[in-house]
Amino acid sequence: MKRELTVLEVLFPKVRAEVLRLLFGTPSKARFVRELANLSELAVSTVQEELRRLTALGLLVTWSDGFHRFYRPDRRHVLYPSLAEIVRISFRTKPISRSEVVRLRRRHFKRRVRPTGQGFNPFEHPLTTFRRGMGG
Repeated sequence: MKRELTVLEVLFPKVRAEVLRLLFGTPSKARFVRELANLSELAVSTVQEELRRLTALGLLVTWSDGFHRFYRPDRRHVLYPSLAEIVRISFRTKPISRSEVVRLRRRHFKRRVRPTGQGFNPFEHPLTTFRRGMGG
């Protein structure tokens, strides 16, 4: 059976896509860690790690009732409207087959060819030069 990918799964890693879908799909509903793990069929530790990342960015509001740690999207965050819209669009759009994504990726990388005779020198790369100049 061919696996199909939603917009979220194409744009984000699997774990982040699932957590965003569950939290931003019903943004007014607070969910606790084990509930998110059960709904997503991911390990509790995996969900906790992703929640830490999203909370560190300020995308989630979190609190505890003494038994559970709850999470919900922070509607005041500058990215909230965009992420909520991506999740809504993901629910409405037709999924794309995984094989189609792989085919498009292969076609894209075949076109990227380095000029012959020129190697990549990381010390001449602009970001490396910038970092060296900044003492790092």
